Amino acid sequence: MSYDVAIVGAGPGGLHAAKWAAGKGLKVVLIEKRKDISKITRYCSEHIILDEDYNGDTIRVETGQKKKIVSTKNAWDIDYRGTLQPVTDKYYYSGNLKHNAHFTWPDKRPFAYKYDKGIMLKGLLDEVLKLGVEYMDSTTCWDIIDSEENVDIKCVSRGRKFRVKAKKLVAADGANAHIAQTLGMNNDRVYFGTALCLAVYMSNVREYNPSAWKAYWGNCYGSNLAPVMGTGPAGHYDDWADIIIVGSSRQTPYEVLEYFTMKSPVAWMFEKAKVEEKHCCSTKAYSPLKKPFQGNCLIIGDAAAFVETQAQGALNCGFWAADAVVKELEGKKGFAEYTDKWLKAFEFNDDGVLKSTTDCALIPYYNDNEIEYLFSLLDNVTLDGSWSQYNSPKIIWDAILKDSERIKREQPEIWEKISKQHSRFFQEGSDGQYPGKRRRTGKGSKSG
Repeated sequence: MSYDVAIVGAGPGGLHAAKWAAGKGLKVVLIEKRKDISKITRYCSEHIILDEDYNGDTIRVETGQKKKIVSTKNAWDIDYRGTLQPVTDKYYYSGNLKHNAHFTWPDKRPFAYKYDKGIMLKGLLDEVLKLGVEYMDSTTCWDIIDSEENVDIKCVSRGRKFRVKAKKLVAADGANAHIAQTLGMNNDRVYFGTALCLAVYMSNVREYNPSAWKAYWGNCYGSNLAPVMGTGPAGHYDDWADIIIVGSSRQTPYEVLEYFTMKSPVAWMFEKAKVEEKHCCSTKAYSPLKKPFQGNCLIIGDAAAFVETQAQGALNCGFWAADAVVKELEGKKGFAEYTDKWLKAFEFNDDGVLKSTTDCALIPYYNDNEIEYLFSLLDNVTLDGSWSQYNSPKIIWDAILKDSERIKREQPEIWEKISKQHSRFFQEGSDGQYPGKRRRTGKGSKSG
């Protein structure tokens, strides 16, 4: 059987592409390797992020009786039947916990919501099936032959091999990008390494707050990659903390977890804690695909990205992909139009953004005592509520560098390190300020 478009991967991006492609009248097949997509076995943070213009969109969440996730820039919305937990505060702590960078809005409005990804995916799948999309679960695509006329997809399901033919292929198969690899599209991408992630849901953790994300900065916490305590899973927002550890083959996540929970300055929080669930994943980090299409094939979402595109990013990619396929079938340059949106929407496609984010790194460039001092400059300061991994470091440094003269006077050695790290900005004639804002609160030092 032949289709207008085959979509591989029934995550947010693939499901959204299937929904909109079928709604535009295309004959669609959706191929997914899992049997039940509502069971999330591969860890992800499961947050809807509300930062303005984040991943090319500003998302609004309607929390009434009928919940919706709404795109304010791309004009789509999806119904959501699950629960939501608002996230209103984010803290970056130094070693002795006396000082921190605190992100929040004055009115305590959320800058993110924890959601139930399994329920969201199930709701989208129900919509897709009602639109007549053929759905193949428990099916793996192991090879792709792209010809001028169509795409021939070699599949296997429950021990049976078969082929699916389609005029176009949309690959939404996730961060490890198997289809892009099969097509040779990863050949020119820079491979940065494989990140090993461990997420442990723990009950009876002291100081756990489901509305707050807390990251712990300094080698005293056992890693150069700050351990995080975040909101627990749906059904346990209030009583299970999410402890997120990133490691490598040289320092495994389990080694970091043991040190963090038993030897670090916050070990006391875990004295009575109980491990309820563990989730692991490994992700290959590639430079993003600047041209995410080849022949009849389009690579979308995490499969073309440097880091996860998050829920709204994946949903946008699926929405754009459906439109791109329709235009391609009409003889127009739909994939090129998609590429233009992709490049403009996602910050990681700008090499300068990745460079400046690296330039903003705190550890291991600064030792624990230096981080302590830098964070002490943020006492009585509240930073704008932001989730973004790109904006947060800039916001912190904007606030710190407002005290440049104080740093030069009190800690000239630290100022010398700052000057070297941020030399590019100083050389361009900047006053050393990043485009973030801070607010003096009049409160004393925050311990969270």
